[in-house]
Amino acid sequence: MRARPAKRGCGTAAVSGAAPCCPARLALVVWLAAIGCGGVARPEGVPQDATYVAGVKVGWWQDCRLETGESAVRCKVWNQRGLVLEDGYFLPYDGGPQPTATELKIDAEPKFPGSDLVYLVDGRILLPESRFGKMKDFVDWSYGKPSRHW
Repeated sequence: MRARPAKRGCGTAAVSGAAPCCPARLALVVWLAAIGCGGVARPEGVPQDATYVAGVKVGWWQDCRLETGESAVRCKVWNQRGLVLEDGYFLPYDGGPQPTATELKIDAEPKFPGSDLVYLVDGRILLPESRFGKMKDFVDWSYGKPSRHW
């Protein structure tokens, strides 16, 4: 019986025993490397330590840092295309002290996601200082608490 020659092409072994590089496979590998483990490509200009936060339909990138002598938290939020949605100081919803640098860990899957709400893994919520009153009322309403305006 005669041995069949090895086929060449995508998904078949070459004579050497190794599968040749298929353009579709190469594109898939490059795409998977670009999106990383999170499943969403990080837009240009978004820092590597920003956290992707999954929303109901879309998500966004959030990054918070202590500033001005570690007494203020500045957060920046980008959409999936890299457009800045928020850039300013944020305050704790609970009225407590600002989180420390070690407590500033953003929750990637919060209970009530919103691009202008920053949920920390310890359960605390940070709200934009510029709209603190309205945002606090909204969070109160979301959790079934009485609010001033809803």
